Amino acid sequence: MVLGADRIIDMVKRGVDVEDPLSGQVVRKPLIEHLGADQIEGIEGTTADLRLGAVYRPVGKARLMRDTRVTPEIVKLMDITETPDGVFTIRPGDYLLFQTIEQVNLPGDLFAYIRPRTTMIRSGIPLQTAFVSPNYQGRLTVGMKHQGMTEVEIQMGFRILCIAFFPIEGRAVPYRGVWQGDRVSTNGKEERPF
Repeated sequence: MVLGADRIIDMVKRGVDVEDPLSGQVVRKPLIEHLGADQIEGIEGTTADLRLGAVYRPVGKARLMRDTRVTPEIVKLMDITETPDGVFTIRPGDYLLFQTIEQVNLPGDLFAYIRPRTTMIRSGIPLQTAFVSPNYQGRLTVGMKHQGMTEVEIQMGFRILCIAFFPIEGRAVPYRGVWQGDRVSTNGKEERPF
């Protein structure tokens, strides 16, 4: 079962109870933070749209072992906080990381699934996405590989993803991973992968 628009809007406006990653205390936060009023009004069916907030390029090597990992160093290419009306040009073959403006705050009884908006797919830049675990709190980062033949211009704040929320039947183990919050990469540093 997936949550409908009315439930998503209610959880955005009234908030959900989540475990604060730092203190372990239960706090109330909107299901999705930093949504504009037009986005809340635009929630339809079973998904909410999420917008492009930052663009990063991986530039270093990765080393993914069972007991340690190093993810590539990254370079921030554009951020909506620094260039709110900025337009980024994506070249054929580029591999980039996109981060959302919005932050999600998943309670322990929900998980989310993010997918690219079809406009992205039609433009040759599908996004590589994943599930969002219960208790994850932060902006979302996805991969992007430009598969088209010509450049694509994309403006900061453009709607790139849609997110759907699913209730969990039974008890889930809350997310405690290293990607909690706005973290994009280990940035060339070695760490344990769990």
